[in-house]
Amino acid sequence: MDINKETPCRRQTKQRVLKMHKRNWKQYNRSLVQRGSITFWIDKKFLQEAKFQESTKGRPKFVSSIIHMGWILKTVYKLTFRSLEGYFQSLLALLGIEQTVPHYSLFCKRGKEVAKLLPKLSSKRPMELVIDASGLKIYGEGEWKIHQHGREHVRKWIKVHVAVDPRSGECIAVEITDEKRGDPSQFPSLIHKSPKSVKIVYADGAYDTIRCRKTLSRKSIEGIIPPRKTGVLRNEKELSGRNNNLKEIRGLGGDIDLWKKLSRYGTRSLAETFFSRLKMLFGERLLCKKFENQKLETLLRIHSLNAIS
Repeated sequence: MDINKETPCRRQTKQRVLKMHKRNWKQYNRSLVQRGSITFWIDKKFLQEAKFQESTKGRPKFVSSIIHMGWILKTVYKLTFRSLEGYFQSLLALLGIEQTVPHYSLFCKRGKEVAKLLPKLSSKRPMELVIDASGLKIYGEGEWKIHQHGREHVRKWIKVHVAVDPRSGECIAVEITDEKRGDPSQFPSLIHKSPKSVKIVYADGAYDTIRCRKTLSRKSIEGIIPPRKTGVLRNEKELSGRNNNLKEIRGLGGDIDLWKKLSRYGTRSLAETFFSRLKMLFGERLLCKKFENQKLETLLRIHSLNAIS
């Protein structure tokens, strides 16, 4: 395979990359300023149709859409469950609505309902994807304390595996696991959840596994994944893409850095950019204690980030 050969797929990709760099900076700056606005819009139709209480007998039973709305407020404004109840009360008072607000414990218990109401992450149909994983802290000591006095207590994380559209910056697919799961473990699931339009996938060397390569081969997707230095050619048909990568690197005299430049491997860094934005806007620590609620909190963060991408 000639690395300098411009295939139709790479030609379309190149055109998309050129378009991607044409940013309307005035509009972009205006959107960044708008993120600091403390006002938001609530559809009156939603308030009319989504009654807070389904029944007036006994304990009030709140509809799922109200719980969903509360979780969005909790995620965007980084509220604890108790703070969420107070926030909701003050919000309704400003709107002039006299309604009982769900108890903070109810938001916690009914998180599973909200997970079922979430829409599809993105409607984009990209030709390229970048795949990576990062962690969000659940509890533990801060970096400054560890820097000054060393680690004394256990720190715990959850792992977020994402497939990101490098053109729009939106997350196309996501898997959330505990910190013990390796990066490549969720690769097949991310590819399966991604649209059929994907033709190229960028990922770091951790994804240079037989399972990941075979997943790409079955979907007829080109993988821009740097092979290991000790990598050897394999006879399996599904690993032909990896063999091509090895031959290209050897043809360049073993200069893997040059191969990365020619293959546009640097596109992979846009996954790190996605995680940087996610943590900058919502913080590196999750507020929920239950794993299911931690997954929901993470999903809502990603949905919110997609909405402002």
